[in-house]
Amino acid sequence: MSQVKPLKKPPGFRDPTIPIQRPLHPPPPPRKINLPPSFYQEKKRRTCCFSCCCCCFVFLILLLFLVAAGGALYLWFNPKLPVFHLRSLEFTKFNVTENQDGPKLNAQSNVGVELKNPNRELKFVYGETKVELKGENDVNMGEGKVSGFVQEKKSVKVVKFVMKSNEILYGDNIGKVIRSGFKSKNLRVSADVSTAIGIGYNEWKSWKIGVRVSCGGLRLKQIENGATPKCGITLFNWFHLN
Repeated sequence: MSQVKPLKKPPGFRDPTIPIQRPLHPPPPPRKINLPPSFYQEKKRRTCCFSCCCCCFVFLILLLFLVAAGGALYLWFNPKLPVFHLRSLEFTKFNVTENQDGPKLNAQSNVGVELKNPNRELKFVYGETKVELKGENDVNMGEGKVSGFVQEKKSVKVVKFVMKSNEILYGDNIGKVIRSGFKSKNLRVSADVSTAIGIGYNEWKSWKIGVRVSCGGLRLKQIENGATPKCGITLFNWFHLN
């Protein structure tokens, strides 16, 4: 018995017993929500405020740390300003002569300024130091200067200045007043010191600040008798200390 060959399926034939598989459709895209511009502005503002708050907090922490560290160092070193005294004044030459321009002062003197460093840990670093010697009526009686130097802790140092003056005296009877005051030792004089001072610890040195020191207002006889007036200090050309 011969086998019957199955018939070939025509092109495009579909078996009705097999379910149709429809292609899956992708989900619809999310619907875009249009927010008002004020929403984005408010969000940006909140972000900026948060950043500013963080920066301020960090700055405050650093500031508190620096203050605490500075306070600890201050308590440890207990820094003190130097103390100045006008120690000595000796004239080696003093002449008042008359000429066509008026009386003229020709003077030479030696001035000693005492510097005291009361600090137990810190030394003072001085820049170039100048001294101006003034008489009554603000007469310039000499100027001198020394180069910079270092004063060690807990020490006293006397700095010597050689003063010279070649000054024309202006004003009525100024020459006579200066001459008679010098002879009677009643001439009132003062010394103004200009310098720059920094502090040092071991090998470390700070920057220097400008300092002006005013010594005197004493008569020559008082200085010769050993009076050593304390000098007033002016920092930054405006902050006065006595």
